[in-house]
Amino acid sequence: MTGQILAVANMKGGVGKTTTVVSLAETIAAATDEPVLVIDLDPQASASIAIAGDDALASLIKKGRSLEVFLEQRLIRRQGVSLVSKVQRAGDVTHRGQPLNLSLLACGPHLRITEREILIELIDQNLGFRAVETKICQELQREFEDLRRRFSYVILDCAPGISPVTEAAIRLSDAVVVPTIADFLSVMGLNAFCRSLWDHDPSRFLPMPAKPHVLVTRWQQNVRQQRDFLEQLVAEAEAEDAHFGLFKTRVPQSAALASALGKTGTQAYRDKYGSDVVNTLASLIKELKEVIVCRSTSTAPPSSGLSQTPPKSSRMSIRT
Repeated sequence: MTGQILAVANMKGGVGKTTTVVSLAETIAAATDEPVLVIDLDPQASASIAIAGDDALASLIKKGRSLEVFLEQRLIRRQGVSLVSKVQRAGDVTHRGQPLNLSLLACGPHLRITEREILIELIDQNLGFRAVETKICQELQREFEDLRRRFSYVILDCAPGISPVTEAAIRLSDAVVVPTIADFLSVMGLNAFCRSLWDHDPSRFLPMPAKPHVLVTRWQQNVRQQRDFLEQLVAEAEAEDAHFGLFKTRVPQSAALASALGKTGTQAYRDKYGSDVVNTLASLIKELKEVIVCRSTSTAPPSSGLSQTPPKSSRMSIRT
């Protein structure tokens, strides 16, 4: 099998995307001993810092081994650089005495500026906005195919909001995990996110993104508001015409999980997270694999090529 690409995304910030990305990556690497790659698509570089540390990240940026440098070289300077050439083995976490097989494609602070320059460059080539989207998607698709051959799992930490690069990455993914807090603002943000990608203009010639699956994060069973919003999400996900799934696993509000990303230096995987968090992550990984298998057996994978016919429109209906 080729590697699987997982996008962790939401338009709203502060819902636990980076925590989900890093903990998923380290859990999969510990459980499978297979190569895992994290791609940081967020100019805040939180995932890059959590995995590599400040000093290592600064070194990667100085050497030009970051996502925005690849995009600049490939789409503005038109150089034949590969995405994999920017990847670096990273992380100090071990499992059973061995370092996790974990790699990182870091992001620096100038990604948004680079994306803007790419749009200007491609529009100056007389490409319309939809043609620009298709061009970016095609370039990333070629690189993702190479990554699929080298890594069993590629996990994307998407920035809040939907830029052309983020949208292309989501559309090329095999699964889309949407971390969401069970409260009013987060569910309202979830609604906006789903409409931006799944309730779209049907004239676009782009791959249809995988069905999003909501992951409830920072769960507090004793908070009535959260219980009420979870009940609403469950009802929406179980509806006959549901356009999103809902993981049964809920990531609890946890001091251990919150502090895990700030830990530095060599450490054992189980010591980093603690037994309760490890068990929760193991349940999530099991569900996630089921989602991937279900998609691979029901639809053609994103790697089969860009859509030649406009995708059908779908409608999200998440009550807020």
